[in-house]
Amino acid sequence: MRTRAAKLRRAAVPPEVLDVVDQSLSLSDAVVRELAGTGLQFDAYKVKLDEQTALWSYLFEEMPLPCVETDASGIIFNANRAAATMLNTSVKHLGARLLMHFAEDRDRFGQLLRGLSLDGSRHSSSLIIRPRERAPMHVEATVIPRSPGDNSAWLWFFMPPEQPHVGSRRHEKSPADRQDSPPHMVS
Repeated sequence: MRTRAAKLRRAAVPPEVLDVVDQSLSLSDAVVRELAGTGLQFDAYKVKLDEQTALWSYLFEEMPLPCVETDASGIIFNANRAAATMLNTSVKHLGARLLMHFAEDRDRFGQLLRGLSLDGSRHSSSLIIRPRERAPMHVEATVIPRSPGDNSAWLWFFMPPEQPHVGSRRHEKSPADRQDSPPHMVS
């Protein structure tokens, strides 16, 4: 375009037209520079996004609790190794399966699932999970949205039920046991 503008300068073109051509070329240069800068920013954002995605994947996989990610209808997108172990299958075979298939009481599971989409908040429930080819187990399920304000994906965390504490005090020695014990040295 600059070559063509130089040819116009040699020809008998009115100066107003040349001014418009020069302004257009300057504007085009500015747009190209801005786009080039935006491309660099986009590349930096893409690298950052890739890093964050890798960190999320690492955290999800290394999480010690069984965790399953589902859509709003309970279809499994992703599961960590702890969840695969709990459900007695591989992570690969959990993909695209209904989490409900592992629930002992499917009506109760369905009620929990329907409650998730109503308000998008954290839900907790006691469930009986039936792993593949194993005995059912009681779990406490905590379900939260994958992202705040997004009801399309849910994270299910499974924990063993709280065990009742058999007493908060430690067993103390009787006076007879204390007399047989060697004295403690204090320094």
